[in-house]
Amino acid sequence: MNGRLAQLSLAALRMAADGLRAEAEVVAQWLYRFGTVPRGPAIDRDFGPEDDPMAVLGMTVGGAARRLLESVYEPSFDGGWYSFARAPVRAQIQAVCKLYVSPRPEALADAFPRIADAFVRNEVRSFKVGRGIEGLLRSDKVVAYFEDRAHLAAVVAALGPALAGCPAQGVPFTAEAAGDGLLSLGVDPPAGDAAVSWRSWVTKRLAASLTAARATADGDPVAAALADLRLAGIDPDRWLPTADGLDDSDPL
Repeated sequence: MNGRLAQLSLAALRMAADGLRAEAEVVAQWLYRFGTVPRGPAIDRDFGPEDDPMAVLGMTVGGAARRLLESVYEPSFDGGWYSFARAPVRAQIQAVCKLYVSPRPEALADAFPRIADAFVRNEVRSFKVGRGIEGLLRSDKVVAYFEDRAHLAAVVAALGPALAGCPAQGVPFTAEAAGDGLLSLGVDPPAGDAAVSWRSWVTKRLAASLTAARATADGDPVAAALADLRLAGIDPDRWLPTADGLDDSDPL
């Protein structure tokens, strides 16, 4: 596995295989959360209590990012997310791929206004941002949805220079796009799958394989889990479906 996100994903798998003696559901949740920045006194000092992280994003009343986004998007609250959809929304977006933007929490005050500007300028139709401190500590704190990969590639090309030098947190089990893990790609789970996101789909499959391989105590459980993933049609070197159609000529 090459690349920062590939190495991060492999580290998560090895730690889970070596240290977790739990049911597959618990292992899947641990893998899904891997890479989250732990909350501590420095985070509380910088972000403030409750929903004060909105100020960090420039999303309080009168904030520049909020004014910009509300001029184009209709905001809504959905559990642990702030969601934004272009207004008027004539039809529900049929997302075929998604872009993860993963700055380190301490970089958000500088990075998020740039992200918002790039999304507006490049007419991103739908995206969401983690809500509250816990939402902004997760690795997949900003997720944008696209109907085609060409549009996603154009946004990556715009965000790369705009976020130059921004420290990346990185989202495990996604395909690296740019910025040493700052920007990465995922796709939706297969139609009818119970998982609600690409990463929950992947981590559930990995956790089932890890726990099954551990129960047999035969061979390397990580190697077995990666082999099972390949049989399921997922390339763990890029964390994309093998049938997705992305190849070496793809702009990502």
